[in-house]
Amino acid sequence: MLNTILRGHYKIISHLGGGGFGQTYLAEDIDLPTHPTCVVKQLKPVSNEPFVLETAKRLFDQEAGMLYSLGSHDRIPRLLAHFQEGEEFYLVQEFADGTDLTQEISSGKRSPESVVIALLKEVLEILVYVHDRNVVHRDIKPANLIRRNSDRKIVLIDFGAVKEIGSLAVDPQGNTNLTIAIGSPGYMPIEQLNGKPRFSSDIYAVGMMAIQAITGAEPRLFDEHPETAELVWRDRIQGNYSPQFLDILDKMVRYDFRQRYQTASEVLQAIASLPKVTEHDLPTVVSNSNNLTNNTETLITSPQVATKLPETQQNHPTSSQTVPFATANRQSPKLWIWITGGVALLLLIVMTIISKTAKNAPEVPNSPVAINSPTPPAISPPTPPKVTPSPTASPTPLSVEELLAQALILNRNNKPQEALAKVEEAIKLDPNNADAWGAKGLLLRSMGRENESIAAFSKSMELRPNERPILPIHRELPSKKGDKKK
Repeated sequence: MLNTILRGHYKIISHLGGGGFGQTYLAEDIDLPTHPTCVVKQLKPVSNEPFVLETAKRLFDQEAGMLYSLGSHDRIPRLLAHFQEGEEFYLVQEFADGTDLTQEISSGKRSPESVVIALLKEVLEILVYVHDRNVVHRDIKPANLIRRNSDRKIVLIDFGAVKEIGSLAVDPQGNTNLTIAIGSPGYMPIEQLNGKPRFSSDIYAVGMMAIQAITGAEPRLFDEHPETAELVWRDRIQGNYSPQFLDILDKMVRYDFRQRYQTASEVLQAIASLPKVTEHDLPTVVSNSNNLTNNTETLITSPQVATKLPETQQNHPTSSQTVPFATANRQSPKLWIWITGGVALLLLIVMTIISKTAKNAPEVPNSPVAINSPTPPAISPPTPPKVTPSPTASPTPLSVEELLAQALILNRNNKPQEALAKVEEAIKLDPNNADAWGAKGLLLRSMGRENESIAAFSKSMELRPNERPILPIHRELPSKKGDKKK
């Protein structure tokens, strides 16, 4: 437990939580007259090797500079101080008084389109500011978004880069695990899982959170298309949502980061271009989950909107299909009556003709009668042409990227052994592929095979020694807390 009085400046009030990377406490700043509340984060690398501590110190100062610069935004907590004591590092941040979004976005709860759009706008506006400073958050999820009590605005907390400091370790060769993935399952795309986050990785996380809000389902429960690895989620929709809005969410969570929106500003522009309609005008989406096939049919039951089937849904066999209500309801009840009556009349006429034909036909004796007819000459069957069988085409071997994609799908379906076999196949195909070795390390670590995992990570870093996730621009640090009385 942390000392009650830390460095003579902060009085610890309570323990807020923590994990493998460190602990978080609620504290009072006893130096100031009003004793404002703040958050103290205690970080301690899992290894006390001198090389690890030296690397942690460098990262700590760098990330502190990033947090100082980001704190100028109204909806990102300010960094008040940072310091090191022995082998432990401390960050003191402004306290965001409010409730995290797990109260609003949780299993079983479905939010209307207007609410989700408002949520997206708030989070994306913060991300525009963050990404402009060359920073990737890496851990966007409902638990890291606070609805502030004072003005009900959303505050973004807990940047993933800080976790990297606490999770630093060293392998037997003296290399640190800088390529270890930081993030939360379900909100973390494949490139971030491989230790190479991009700005679009944060956009993926925001998109997953929005999908969770409209479906009420946990992100880890969504299936993936067996061939494209794209998420299959539209079959879980119930409610009024415009096809254009659903298409935006689809693009935010594409498997390939190159197919997503590349900046938060692009997503905001797409949202701004959505048609201005009320909830009453939106189509009602009703998913048929009892369908035995992977296809689900979606009906638009609102007559105000008749939409064309999106091209993206035409190409995806597992996507929901949208049928315009106006097209399905063109015939009036009177027309159906005429059609039904016409069919009945036609059947009656056919039956009458058959009956008369049967009465006028000559009687046929029940016993067989031999009919003398000349025997036709024997005709020999034609000789079939000689066909030379063509050699069977061998299947095209999978690439390393395709094997790794299959491994990801298998692992998400709780088949780690089969996933590991795919990764081993990828390594056999390209022994110098750093991504494959990194994926092997992640799988082995999830299976509890720590020594083998470290060896795989070491091989990955040996193949890509200079690889490093996007770092913030180095900035001159403001004076530490100890200078504030001057």
